[in-house]
Amino acid sequence: MRLTRLLATVVSAWALVETAAFAQPAPSPVKKDTRIPIAVFDARGVLARLGQDATTAAGLSTSVFTLPASGYGGAAGAHVYLLRRPSFALGVGGEAILARASRTLTDSSGKATGAVIHRRLRALSGQLSLNFGRRAGWSYLTAGMGPTSFESYLDGATPDGLRPNSLNFGGGARWFNFKHLAFTADMRFYATKPALATPNTAPRVRRNLIVFSAGIAIQ
Repeated sequence: MRLTRLLATVVSAWALVETAAFAQPAPSPVKKDTRIPIAVFDARGVLARLGQDATTAAGLSTSVFTLPASGYGGAAGAHVYLLRRPSFALGVGGEAILARASRTLTDSSGKATGAVIHRRLRALSGQLSLNFGRRAGWSYLTAGMGPTSFESYLDGATPDGLRPNSLNFGGGARWFNFKHLAFTADMRFYATKPALATPNTAPRVRRNLIVFSAGIAIQ
């Protein structure tokens, strides 16, 4: 009887030793990275408020009220976040924008005269951004500089205005409702510089253009 108990004790002790020797440690939970992603690509539709000014209208021999005040187009950008913290990131990147507007002139009776006014905003700029939030969504402040053209001209003319380096600044947000796809919205101010008339392009005054855009972002 005692021998049986002794054998049972030895077997139990050996089983405990064997279990401890070959047992695998429980895997530690993987910590999810909630930081802003390393890179984002944007594609947005654009509404540009081009405004109306007497200087440009006079250069086209028309009334200020005939100038098309709003233009439509698109914008695209790529941004890389080099410094990432749990709820903050510093980003660098580049953006391109194109917006157009046109209007057919009419006489006092409302009949089209055949002349068409075109206006065009184009810009290519490097960007520096401050981003606040996490991977699922964040807001940002951004500023950039690059060649910018804002031209008004009559139909049939080839725009030949200058493209001086101009500042743009603003902010926006991105919301990732899907893993890699987000909705993004942006508001930007483009500080265009004054320009003299050329053979094909009307003069312009210094103006801050407001540009609204919305679209998708991919991470």
